[in-house]
Amino acid sequence: MEPATNLDQVTVIEQTSFAVSDSRGDMVPGGWQGFFISDTRHLSRFVLLLDGRRLERLSAANPKHSSATFYLGNPRVGGLGPNAIAIFRDRRVATHLEERIRLISYAPRAVRMRLSIKLGSDFADIFEVRGRRRIAREVRVEAEGAAVRYIYEHLGYRRVTIVEADRAFDSAHEPISFEVELAHGVPWDLNLRIHGERTQLDALKPFADARPVNPARIDAWARRVPALRSDDRRLLQAWKQAIRDMRALLLAEPGGSLIPAAGLPWFVAIFGRDSAITAMQSLIAGQDLARGTLTELAAYQGRVVDAFREEQPGKIAHEVRTGELATLAHVPYERYYGSVDATPLFVVLFVAWCRWSGWLDGSPGKRPMPRAMRRLLPAAEAAMAWIDTYGVGRDGLLWYQRQQRGGARNQAWKDSNDSYRFADGSLARTPIAPVEVQGYVVAAKRGLADVFDALGRNDVAAQWRLDADQLAQRIDEAFWMPEHATFALGLDRSGRQIDAVSSNPGHLLWSGAVSKRRASAVADRLLASDLFSGWGVRTLSNEMAAYNPISYHNGSVWPHDNSLIAAGMARYGLHDHAWRVIDAQLDAADADPDHRLPELLAGFDRRSTPDLIPYPSACAPQAWSTGAIFLAVQTLLGLEPGVPRPRLQPIAGAPSVHLDGLRIGNWNGSLDNR
Repeated sequence: MEPATNLDQVTVIEQTSFAVSDSRGDMVPGGWQGFFISDTRHLSRFVLLLDGRRLERLSAANPKHSSATFYLGNPRVGGLGPNAIAIFRDRRVATHLEERIRLISYAPRAVRMRLSIKLGSDFADIFEVRGRRRIAREVRVEAEGAAVRYIYEHLGYRRVTIVEADRAFDSAHEPISFEVELAHGVPWDLNLRIHGERTQLDALKPFADARPVNPARIDAWARRVPALRSDDRRLLQAWKQAIRDMRALLLAEPGGSLIPAAGLPWFVAIFGRDSAITAMQSLIAGQDLARGTLTELAAYQGRVVDAFREEQPGKIAHEVRTGELATLAHVPYERYYGSVDATPLFVVLFVAWCRWSGWLDGSPGKRPMPRAMRRLLPAAEAAMAWIDTYGVGRDGLLWYQRQQRGGARNQAWKDSNDSYRFADGSLARTPIAPVEVQGYVVAAKRGLADVFDALGRNDVAAQWRLDADQLAQRIDEAFWMPEHATFALGLDRSGRQIDAVSSNPGHLLWSGAVSKRRASAVADRLLASDLFSGWGVRTLSNEMAAYNPISYHNGSVWPHDNSLIAAGMARYGLHDHAWRVIDAQLDAADADPDHRLPELLAGFDRRSTPDLIPYPSACAPQAWSTGAIFLAVQTLLGLEPGVPRPRLQPIAGAPSVHLDGLRIGNWNGSLDNR
């Protein structure tokens, strides 16, 4: 899911409403800027002019995800030199956009000029903004009093944008303008409010209500995150930034749950794979995200066979969208199921939640399951049934192939069209069995076997455990490449190994799907110079023909990928390997101006290219890169839930880590690695 560029971009967001502008605060048509509500661009032009000229940029501050201030000066107009007038644009986003425009003159005499605002609303769908097909729309404009309304209707789909000012303006149509007279040092203010309305005819499928904006609930989550102390400055800064970033990413759902959106600004939506992995990475920050993510994904779980959406009973949704193209079925993303890994990851997350809640504590014997888990257990069983009924081929492996032309070609986490290549650079043809997904299935079956043992259903548990062991053996037989001392990226439609050397086998360590001997070999291979850049493990070895360090998946470095690799290394006791990966990632966070891990970064060798180079269209922040910091702390501690208290196997030689206010099941307290 490649996003649009974010160069010279300031994003202000709250839930599914967000504004993207340049560093002047202007939204200029023809690109990715605008004010969006629930996947629809309600404002595509918002440009300030003084006497017909754009303002001069001084600075922009974006200390909170939901607000920003743009500091501007006047252009050379009316005989004034530069910066004789200071202009402040204070912007805040909730379900609507509010902006105060303040002008203060420092000229010695009174100044008279015209402030104009060019406005426009194209009602573009998020997929159009990201480069999909464009729809020619007829937008009606109405003016009344101090308000302008933009209205769009098509086949019962109706959207309205209302721009309200607290001053009467001169013209009914664009641009709206104001005669401004400024005395020295006296502020002149204009307050604008932009909000949207949406209605839909009964003939169309009903849509869900807009998600409530409830910052208090999300702030309460942030306050419950354990406090970290460490002698590693990089880790402290990254932890604090991760809390702020996750707070910006959380969607407060109508039922009271919290689920992380995939990334800002273009993926403020439910993504099954991303949300599930992020919730697992973030368990050390509390179990709210795990419970919320499971609840929301279960609500969208597949119930019928629908080739257009690639839906099947029990399958977990890949992406959920609410814009016009999705609503009118021009694209399948109103509920789209084109991912092979979201479903086993849902089960893995369910098992992890059972463990971290304290219920699945490893003790023998049957025990009653808490009500919240009992409600979600059928969804986990249905997900497992999908794996065995629809996903697994005759060889026992999980395969994917898109069912319709508009769907995703590649349906694992490396989902760009060119990500599955052989060592010689040629493209693999679907159906494809990705190596890491087989490991997810092993973990799902072994984990759910533990759950069913605890429920007293030992016969079912035994069968799943046997299936998992057989699949682990099948992985070793089908994917191992002895000449490379690692596993293949996947298998192609003919069962041939996709023999590129990649980061994907590292996920087998995270899922515990391989033997200790294989794990040690894979870990060594991941840290070889062709894969390890110095900032982390590359997605693809630089010895492969398709290697490109500034590609999306063919040589870049992904922090979430590295976080799972490091956790997997630690799982097998390969602590030196794990620390090397985490140390590189902390350096990457430290090199970022905001102390955050970008979604992905260029895979140049750090020795020859010492500067951190984020991918130009990376989300900022992005959910599973944010979660990578939480998982890094868990990995450094070697923390696993347990009764009567958590178990620790700290990484020797790592920096000090001390957590206060940690909650696991009924246990709460402090932990450290010293």
